[in-house]
Amino acid sequence: MNKATNNIVVIIPTLNEEKFIERCLLSVQNQTYFSDACEVLVVDGGSKDHTREIVQVISSSYPNIRLIDNPHRYQSAAFNIGVKESKGKYIIRMDAHAQYEQHYIERCIQLLEEHEDYGNVGGQCKIIPQNNHLVAQANALLNHLRFGIGGADFRVGTKAKEVDSVPFGAFRREVIEHVGGMRADLARGEDNEYNSRIRQAGYKVWFDPQIQSYYYARATISSSMRQMYLNGKSIGNLVYVDPRAIGLRHLVPFCFVIAMIIGIVAAFFSVWGKWALLALLTIYFIAAFIADISACRAYGWKFFFILFLLFFLVHCSYGIGTIIGLLNIK
Repeated sequence: MNKATNNIVVIIPTLNEEKFIERCLLSVQNQTYFSDACEVLVVDGGSKDHTREIVQVISSSYPNIRLIDNPHRYQSAAFNIGVKESKGKYIIRMDAHAQYEQHYIERCIQLLEEHEDYGNVGGQCKIIPQNNHLVAQANALLNHLRFGIGGADFRVGTKAKEVDSVPFGAFRREVIEHVGGMRADLARGEDNEYNSRIRQAGYKVWFDPQIQSYYYARATISSSMRQMYLNGKSIGNLVYVDPRAIGLRHLVPFCFVIAMIIGIVAAFFSVWGKWALLALLTIYFIAAFIADISACRAYGWKFFFILFLLFFLVHCSYGIGTIIGLLNIK
């Protein structure tokens, strides 16, 4: 691809990402699209670890990398700051918690140049473990299973097509100017809301599996549960912001947890309530067992017990988070 000075802006929000930011930035600098054609803005929300120092050291070798402050902390605000601070025709929002294949930027720009009706393009996000511990590996595996974290195309899809959302999107500046910036008041779920607004404006959100990134899964059970709780809470909050940003798959854990709560309450008053609760849990655990067996056949039997536990914990965490978000509890 031909070189064009600062034609592309890469925006990377950060907050305490010292474990990942170096690998992220080096993968950006190693793109097939010439690095000096890209302005890389690391927009930091006030990191208390060594994130800022690492960025400053790397930027001394790569002058196209610039560190900017984000007083609002949220990633959505970081995106808006990066757009305002830049002039490039193409904007790519990347995540510090990830690494990117060499053709990532080139493929994104190619699609945006060829299709004016594409408002956002992204690709396959492969979840990988932070370390070799069993829990870290199981957390990563969970994201590849439809019964685990769900069936989003960017996790399990293999065909290029129009979708409702993609991670780490690439946009033309004119699209951003048309639909506006991200909702700076959203701590999470800002990408769902933004993609919904892009679709409502008449553009397509396009998924291409040739665009590939690698995202590090949480390393512990508790951190995975917290992530799922917060993700679920963002779905509950989005009901009040834009229900069209929510897909049916987002509500499955919520329905499961609500059904369990109703069943537990009903069990105190009726034998039918006990049977209904038993039936619900039996169906769920049979489905979990089948998904567990299928996964272990493909990835190894060492995951059998931990994966079975994680299914239940992350589904409940996500569902409870959605309830809290719907109740608008801070």
